[in-house]
Amino acid sequence: MSAWGGISIVNAIPSGLGSAAAIDMKTRVKIRSCGDAATNTSRLVETIINYFTARYGLPKVCVEIESDVPMGSGLKSSSSVAVALIDALRKHFSLEELDVPRLAAELSRIAGVSITGALDDAAAAYYGGIVFTDNTNMKILRVVDNKSELAAVVLLPKNVQRPQIDVEKLRRFSHIFVEAYNIAVQGEILKAMTINGLAIARLLNYPEDIPRKALELGALAAGVSGNGPAIFAVCRLGDEGPVLDLFGRYGEVYMHRFVRLGEKP
Repeated sequence: MSAWGGISIVNAIPSGLGSAAAIDMKTRVKIRSCGDAATNTSRLVETIINYFTARYGLPKVCVEIESDVPMGSGLKSSSSVAVALIDALRKHFSLEELDVPRLAAELSRIAGVSITGALDDAAAAYYGGIVFTDNTNMKILRVVDNKSELAAVVLLPKNVQRPQIDVEKLRRFSHIFVEAYNIAVQGEILKAMTINGLAIARLLNYPEDIPRKALELGALAAGVSGNGPAIFAVCRLGDEGPVLDLFGRYGEVYMHRFVRLGEKP
């Protein structure tokens, strides 16, 4: 089974309210029976497999993962793995009643790969489109289509590592992220992305000058996705050239499109 990567609209750590947009990075998961000798090195994968073994009495399986989503980048790699793996197990063992995004979020939190469980990221990975969630109460509040034909330009900057996340520091600035969330709910997605993305850059000490230069070059939105280090810019198709040139000076660059609601990886 497969799931999407994504870009943050609003980071859920500060206030518990989150929003994300799916992009056409893909994670693909295959499972096969291999008995009690099954070994999967990822803590997230082991947590999911152990849950299904204990909850449903299923045999352990071996897992093969192929992903376009760089790990630890802020582009929803863990959520896409969790969603794709749970969906694969659901279909392989005919467990149709499972709520895939919520279970992915709960097990991601148990595995320690996400602070909030990242329900927003998991829902975007599963449904596509744009999602709005209350991660504190594990509620998907809204899932909407993303009809925009815009380019998502993504930079993985060289020699920039994700810092230790100071949750309390982020929560002291929750009002900024609540404002961004409310703006996004009202339909101003690009404005919300920029408010969130620049605030995260400032609070986590990422280079703010790169997304700000992208905005000066005509990007419609820019900032840090997730907890970084990925930096993104949203551009009109055909106008992304200057941003590609800018980002290319700082690291590895990808260009993606936004995924429609219900689109399958």
